[in-house]
Amino acid sequence: MPSFSIRNPYFIIVVCLVLAVIGITSVARMPVDLFPTINLPEVVVATFYSGMPPEDIETDITNPLERFFTLASGIDHMESRSLLGVSIIKVFFQSGTNADADVTRLSNLALADLKRLP
Repeated sequence: MPSFSIRNPYFIIVVCLVLAVIGITSVARMPVDLFPTINLPEVVVATFYSGMPPEDIETDITNPLERFFTLASGIDHMESRSLLGVSIIKVFFQSGTNADADVTRLSNLALADLKRLP
């Protein structure tokens, strides 16, 4: 096989080009079903309190909001970060839920907890 390739380099180049063209046309004609859109329902809640230390942000803002958000149904898990003057909570919902309804539920829960926040 190697000796055939060395004796016929143009044939090998043509075969490689034909395979490349077939591969490119196959990818171009591939149905969209093979690459489905992935809908990961995620809501990010950011609160700001200028100058507040991260420890106070966590105890006064992040933890109460997280407790309130657990009342929403369909939550898969939550991630939160408390930085200087900023609380960021990412709420991940189970797949198949409606993103608009998720935002509405969390907005209502956040507004209900608003009077308890500093």
